Amino acid sequence: MLGMMLALACCIAAGGISVAHRETETRRGRERQAQLTLGSALQTEARKLEDLYEGHLKSAGALLTQSMRDRESARQIAQNVEGIVRVSWLFYKSASPETHLSIGFPAAPPLPQPTLEKEHSGLPRPRVLLDAKTIFADAGSQSSAWIDEPGKPLMFYVQLLGTAVVLTLDRSAVETAMSGYFKTWLESGFRAVEKLGGPDAVQDSHGLQLRSVGRLPKRPPDLLAPVVSRFGGWQIVSWDERGISVGYHLPTLAGALALAVLVAGCGIGMSILQRRAALLAQQRVSFVNRVSHELRTPMTNILLNLDVIEESVPDSATSRFALVREEAGRLSRLIENVLTFSRQEEGRLKLNAAPCQPAAIVTGIVRQFEPALLRRHIALTRTHEGEKTKAVLDADALAQITANLLSNVEKYAPGAAAAVYTRQSASEFFLTVSDAGPGIATSAAARIFEPFYRVDDRVQAGVSGAGLGLSIARDLAQRMGGTLQLAPSEKGTCFEFRLPLILRSPKIEDEFE
Repeated sequence: MLGMMLALACCIAAGGISVAHRETETRRGRERQAQLTLGSALQTEARKLEDLYEGHLKSAGALLTQSMRDRESARQIAQNVEGIVRVSWLFYKSASPETHLSIGFPAAPPLPQPTLEKEHSGLPRPRVLLDAKTIFADAGSQSSAWIDEPGKPLMFYVQLLGTAVVLTLDRSAVETAMSGYFKTWLESGFRAVEKLGGPDAVQDSHGLQLRSVGRLPKRPPDLLAPVVSRFGGWQIVSWDERGISVGYHLPTLAGALALAVLVAGCGIGMSILQRRAALLAQQRVSFVNRVSHELRTPMTNILLNLDVIEESVPDSATSRFALVREEAGRLSRLIENVLTFSRQEEGRLKLNAAPCQPAAIVTGIVRQFEPALLRRHIALTRTHEGEKTKAVLDADALAQITANLLSNVEKYAPGAAAAVYTRQSASEFFLTVSDAGPGIATSAAARIFEPFYRVDDRVQAGVSGAGLGLSIARDLAQRMGGTLQLAPSEKGTCFEFRLPLILRSPKIEDEFE
């Protein structure tokens, strides 16, 4: 009990500490001038790359206007510029058909083909309609521009004297090329940010790190500086320093600790009371044991003196001396029951097996009870079946079991018939004590073998006893290796005692003799 209460107190204290625990995050801002300067420089580099790329597209477009009929030459020109996936030749007010040349592996799904014609013959395929008025606004000269509209692929056209070369571009390929350039450029451009120790990083549009310093947290960044381009986006991300301060909610903590102390105190108090109660119970058992021992000697002397006195008194007084002997015997049996119970509680009860005749022991106890049963008008029948050989068992225990069962007949079945039946075989001794009295109610049958339990526990009920007889009888039966139980009976009460026997052998007889 003490261990459980202390464990519960520890759990309450630990739970209170856990609930009262508070962690507060503090944020400390950083100087971000170096990051902003890097963002501005990176944006400038992105514009330079866009202008440079546009210049390459113009040069390639001008050459492609002259290479429409030489597809191999046109393919080589287009492959020299990153990101071109298709070259299309469109014509202003000409009967020449539109021509398309795929560069590299075909895209999946296929990219739509630019066209100026609203209606097409032949197989259906994805197409994107362009505005001829925009592309050929000045068909007699040279022009170029981007076609970057929602729902259309990214395109760039170069128009020269009524012929337009439309270049369909892979935006992600150009972005990848620019990221590669930025990665090299950042080896020197990122040094000013790197000196700050981070956490800082430069990322592409997919969140991949081009350059970083420090351990990058998983939470969203505190600063995000975008670098915008036609081909994609990059960003400079930076995080502030954060610290965790630990504290406790004092009312919760105090309440939990107070409850834990209270539970622990209750456990200690209950343990002290339990030990005192156990000690008091032990003292009571010891006291009863000592008193019973003290009573046993005078009772023995009383019975011995009765034997002497009965020899010298007239026959007319013999009946009265027999009554005194009967009451002294009842008191002696009560003392024996109390002594047996106290030894049982103290763990000192031991049985002493010896060769004896079980049927003869039962008969001797029956003879002791005959005068008392006769005065209560109980007609007792004694019968035996089977052998009457000696067996090894505790004769005193068998006698006490038989006496306690007959004592119940004497108390609870006045004026009724009773029977004591024994049967002995080579392997078992069987004893039944039955009566035709009022019997035992079903509700009380399960408890009659409990110590101190009596069917009618009122002092004025007219039945004496301490409620130990049946409890001691069953305990002795089990210690002997047998069983004692209440057997079903049409009328009255019937107790059955079964005991496996160890038959007496010549060797055993020699040892005891």
